[in-house]
Order: sequence, then structure tokens, then C-alpha cells
Amino acid sequence: MNIAVILRSREMFSILKPFLDGHNVTHYTSKEDFRQSFLSEDLALIVNAGIPIGEDILSCGNIKLVQQFGIGYENVDIDYASKKSILVFNAPTLGTYNAVSVAELSLFFILALARDYNGCVNSISHGIANQPMGHSISEKKFAIVGLGGIGLELIKMLKPFKPEIYGFKHSKVEEGYAEKLGIKFAGTVDDDFKKVLPLADYIILAVPLEKNTEDLIDDSTVGLMKSGAYVINVGRAGLINKDSLIKGLKNGKIKGAGLDVFWEEPVHISDEIFHFNVIATPHIGGATYESIGDISRICAKNINDWIDKGDLTNCVNKDLI
Repeated sequence: MNIAVILRSREMFSILKPFLDGHNVTHYTSKEDFRQSFLSEDLALIVNAGIPIGEDILSCGNIKLVQQFGIGYENVDIDYASKKSILVFNAPTLGTYNAVSVAELSLFFILALARDYNGCVNSISHGIANQPMGHSISEKKFAIVGLGGIGLELIKMLKPFKPEIYGFKHSKVEEGYAEKLGIKFAGTVDDDFKKVLPLADYIILAVPLEKNTEDLIDDSTVGLMKSGAYVINVGRAGLINKDSLIKGLKNGKIKGAGLDVFWEEPVHISDEIFHFNVIATPHIGGATYESIGDISRICAKNINDWIDKGDLTNCVNKDLI
């Protein structure tokens, strides 16, 4: 099969390519490059998160399948793809190094914010010792929005700190689920998230971007937060209303934020968000060699299983076609 791969990173592509042995694979670093030189016989497209895939791309050639290089697929126009009978697959994180890697980055943000890493950098740059003061994260309260692979891995990593964890998921929570996970409380995003905001020291967003999670952090939810809370986003930028976050950081309601995702990517240091106590990484939550290997394996398996036996296990729009 002819497979077009739109990945910004050549290193990621070098990890992916061996998993696609037996296929004719062409790599593009941007969708603009793809549009200029795509092969009309391309049947499958593997795409990077954050690259919008709409009619301009999906109407090219004879594409039958789009494989998202990761779990989130909100960058793909699902309605148009379904109208064109184009299958869209993702790569779930549960039980993979992708989930582990993003959870590890979440823990990094928690620790860096607690110990005021930006203040430490400032002290070193000015030759100051023994400052700033920080906080311990032991026995603190954590609201984890998203109990998929990332959220479950983060719960495991936090356990040694004797935390009080509140977890939230999309679907109804079965009785005894919190006890099963060993956390204080488990509820739904719609019904329970706002109730916990006055308690949480750290709010970690690791949930897909859906209609009910868009702008999950806005003026109203910032107003409900415990004063001095920290916000961490390893999901998608749209989970947070940027203006609300900036206002919260400016007035001190939010003490700091850890962000791996941004409203425009790549983000630049001149962005207004960096005027405040923000620790940032350039959307590299899943960018570990272990994680990319797992994502590559799942992507190749999805494509090969569809070719060999029509398997639609990780197809996200099969019910719409």
C-alpha cells in the first residue's frame, strides 16, 4: 500500500518507518509539502497531532484511511472524512509507554511548580543562594481530569506521596471505582468536577477535547478554584480558555501553570502567557523513544489489520460511515 506520512519530526519518522515494512512510504514534514507532491494513489495517511486535516487534505487523491499518530484526533474533520467514507483511526494510550511518558511529564510539572523552578532559574542567573522557598507535594490534593491511560499512570506515580486524589471521567463511574483505584473520589466531568475545585492544590488535565471539555478552565471554574492552585495541561490547548488562564495567573488565583500544549503551535517565547509563572514544554508529552515506538507499532497494526481482515478496532468513526 502507498502510505503518506505527515510528521514534523524526521526522527519520529525514522522510528515509524521500520514498522511499515512492505509498504511504499513517503514522508512529508508539513501538509503544505504533502499538497504539493502527494501521490494520487496514496491510500493511507498517517498524521501528526496538531496538524489540521480537513477537506483540503482529505479530498486529495484516493485516501481511504487516516491514522492519527497518537490518541487525540480533534485535528481531523471527522464529519467530512465520514462523508467521504474515509476511516479514521487513533492509537490509544492505555497500557503503552505513551501513557507512561505523558504521565511522567505531568509529574515533572507538578514537582517543578511546587519547587518554583522559574524562581530557581532566576536565583541562579542573579547569583542568589537559598532562594526561593517551595512546597512539598506530599499529602496534597490532586484533581486528575481524565482516567484513561495517562490519568491511571499518574495515579500510580503519585501514590508514594500519600496524596488525596480526585479523578474524573466522561462516562458514568461504577460503584466502588474510587476504591479500586485507591483514590479519594471518582466522578464525572459534567457532574462532579466543579465540586472539587475549591479543594484541589493541583488540577491536571489529561482528557480528550470534546464539546463538554472545551474551555473546561474558564472564568467560572477559575473563580471556584482554591486560591494559589496550580493548573497543568498535557491534553489539548482547547481544554483551557487562554484569557481566563491569564487572568487567573495575573490576579494570583492560579499560582502557576505547566503547559505542554498551546493554542498556536509551535509556540514562541514572545507569547503573552510567558509573562507569568508558566513552565512549558513544546508538545513533547509523548516524545520519548519508548512512546514513539509504541505509537508506531499501534499505527502499523491498525493499518495492516484493516488491510488483512477489515479490522476496525481503533477506528473512531466506524459508526458514522
